[in-house]
Amino acid sequence: MALESCRLRSLLVGIDADSSASAPALTRAMDMALACRSTLTVYVFAPDLLQPFPLTLGSSSIWIAQEKDRIAQASEEAMRSVRQLAAEKDVAVALEHARSPFEGRYQRFIALARVHDLTILPAAEPSRSWARPAIEHAIFDTGRPVLVTPKERRPIAAKVAIAWDGSARAARAVRDSLDFLMMADQVSIATVLDTKGSEGLQSADELGNYLRLYGIEPKIAVIANPPGDDEGEPIRSFLASEQMELLVMGAFVHSRLHQTVWGGMTRSILENCPVPVMMSY
Repeated sequence: MALESCRLRSLLVGIDADSSASAPALTRAMDMALACRSTLTVYVFAPDLLQPFPLTLGSSSIWIAQEKDRIAQASEEAMRSVRQLAAEKDVAVALEHARSPFEGRYQRFIALARVHDLTILPAAEPSRSWARPAIEHAIFDTGRPVLVTPKERRPIAAKVAIAWDGSARAARAVRDSLDFLMMADQVSIATVLDTKGSEGLQSADELGNYLRLYGIEPKIAVIANPPGDDEGEPIRSFLASEQMELLVMGAFVHSRLHQTVWGGMTRSILENCPVPVMMSY
């Protein structure tokens, strides 16, 4: 299946007001929009508020006005950079940004993600305070898949790994990623050996049969699960040893309080993954 025939018709990418900091995600989104002939919406997140202390009743209104001006200027500069890059790549983009630092930071972004086929976001980092909540909202509140990209610029994936545990979320991630899986040169179903034993292997075999209906001939890799606190390390080691370029997995939370109670595997992979991660919930 050629990339030009993929079914993604609309892409959304979230970036910093300092757009250069989000360059890998932005560049990947533009490349995908070109290759898939998709529409592309770029959403610019407002920079963090600068809060001088202490604020008095008289100084607070001055500070609010100054912050509005500063954030508006930063957003305009980011959009100017995006327009310039889009012109160089000959990509048509729609641009949106937060109008005020005091409005709900994610509501508009969530609404946009719900009407796009795929949301693309940079990986969360300490210097990017908006990114982890944006990733959480995109995964858990939009009903759409999310592609989280690391710092390193990587090509559109030819070698794709599926982290498969037989769960409904993993199944949805596979279904949401079929375009990427059909375009890949190599697909591996990675299942971590645990107490399920032969049941887990049977589930991986059955997923392989499903993928063959789409012309995909996957390999099955059984990964040992050594003792340790980092649940994502076996998958990360597999990605590195097999030189994988994209990971497909379902997101997991222990409760609806997903902001603070991500599942161990989800948290580990999102906080430290060397390749882009395609995730669904």
